[in-house]
Amino acid sequence: MSIMERMNNYFNRLNINERNVLQQVITNRKAFYNLTVNEFANKNLVSKSFVIRLCKKLGYSGYSEFKYQLKIEVENSESQQTTQNILDVTTEDLKETIRLIDSKKLEHLSHLLYQAPHIYTYGTGYGQKTILEDFKRGIITSQRAITSLPTSIELRLYSNTMEKNDILFIVSISGKVTNIKNDLILLKEKGITVVSITQFTTNELASISSINLYLKSTPISNPLSTDNPYTSYAPLCLLLDLIVKDYLNFKK
Repeated sequence: MSIMERMNNYFNRLNINERNVLQQVITNRKAFYNLTVNEFANKNLVSKSFVIRLCKKLGYSGYSEFKYQLKIEVENSESQQTTQNILDVTTEDLKETIRLIDSKKLEHLSHLLYQAPHIYTYGTGYGQKTILEDFKRGIITSQRAITSLPTSIELRLYSNTMEKNDILFIVSISGKVTNIKNDLILLKEKGITVVSITQFTTNELASISSINLYLKSTPISNPLSTDNPYTSYAPLCLLLDLIVKDYLNFKK
């Protein structure tokens, strides 16, 4: 039970001074949670015996138990604030990804998909490949075949059989594709439409693609691996979902 709940439960047993002290504590827990009983008393301009009596009125065994509860509430509050920050960042990333979408470019892509003899996908990392499998499921619902290229080896093998107007979706959050850059340039020269999906930055992949689509995904720190911040694929899922929906709408 929180201090606020106890204050409400025992409200009639508390005098005006006790209520005022509790109200100050609840309003600014951080200023009180780490104080000794004497420091707490001095900060509230009351005696040590007043503090201990107040704690017992609230059902605590003494100041130590009251202080422990106060500390828990501060930690929970900080955790909730962190969670709220994450929610805010994620929401803003999704909004920014939508703002980055050019509706005319999306319509043009749907037209190209409709005319494309074959559709291929390639992701530069495990996460991107996994998300592209769901994109593949969406395209298949439109009764179109789509081929996933799991590694650069398959990309090079299939590049020999790709035809003009085929479409190749390449997903790389960072936009770094040094190991397949020359392959993509050759495919583009061959008439294959290379569609890149990357972060909204100047990057290698976007510079050599036929159509560039962008997303916004803000990395967050990973306390378990400080060198590897976590990057959400939620904006990527959103963007790919909109491509599928626009294409299905185009085929009506």
